[in-house]
Amino acid sequence: MQTAIICGGYVVGREAAVRLDPLFLTGLRAFGSAVIFAVLWRPFQSQGWIGFRWAELPRRDKVAVFKLAALGILFNQLLFNWGLRYTTAATTALIYALTPSVVYALSIWFFRKEKLLLSRIGALLLIYAGVVLALWHNLLHGTHGWGWLLILTAVGFWAWYLHLSPPVLEKHGSIGITAVIMIVGGLMHLPTLGIGLLRQNQIPLSPATWGSLGYLILGMSVASYLLLNAGLKYLSPTQVALYISLQPVGTTLLSALLGQEPLTWQLALAAALSTIGLILFQR
Repeated sequence: MQTAIICGGYVVGREAAVRLDPLFLTGLRAFGSAVIFAVLWRPFQSQGWIGFRWAELPRRDKVAVFKLAALGILFNQLLFNWGLRYTTAATTALIYALTPSVVYALSIWFFRKEKLLLSRIGALLLIYAGVVLALWHNLLHGTHGWGWLLILTAVGFWAWYLHLSPPVLEKHGSIGITAVIMIVGGLMHLPTLGIGLLRQNQIPLSPATWGSLGYLILGMSVASYLLLNAGLKYLSPTQVALYISLQPVGTTLLSALLGQEPLTWQLALAAALSTIGLILFQR
């Protein structure tokens, strides 16, 4: 379900990305999801899903929360929303499929937690071959070919987020820390929302645009996080990561069915290569 929501977010969310100013969209998405998590805080506590108060968190963990909010909400969401405006949904999904390999590279060369395994080199080559084909498709069929660079930078921030989040999530619980990160991230984006409101064209928005914005807030920023945390109760992180391999194919088919972009041989082959590479990489 979480994977299906993400695939839909790449496609449905593009309506809001195109119609709304990137700063305004990011501010609305971040602040809207922060309000929802703030409202859900007490019910989550009553169910025992959140077992701490903000004042009780050690200073070190509070600093970690601010870092994660900056990486995962402030920078990642801004670059994602901005990049989606100038590229296609399928290309965005394929570039985000690089996340496991970027995390792996950081583990090897920066955090030095893993070693480079020859068995994974072939899988990485397949993944990157698929992304190169997707970028070729984007340059041929997209109005603005440079949006992929913003998406690629967003993946970099997301990979850092994934590296730094496990210790604090394991210590205090994933749902509670996720809620705090979303609330802090929403507060960080208040200036973004204010500047975006001044930049936004005041033309009345269509129901489709409001629906797209609602999907980004409720689907991508609230439901997907909650479903991911629920899934982690029954699956290992490695098993959960395998579902990333479904995103390129699902997004490609959905965007083609909705007529957002042509289903060319480049895009079909790119999705196939990245999917096979991701499956092999996670084995």
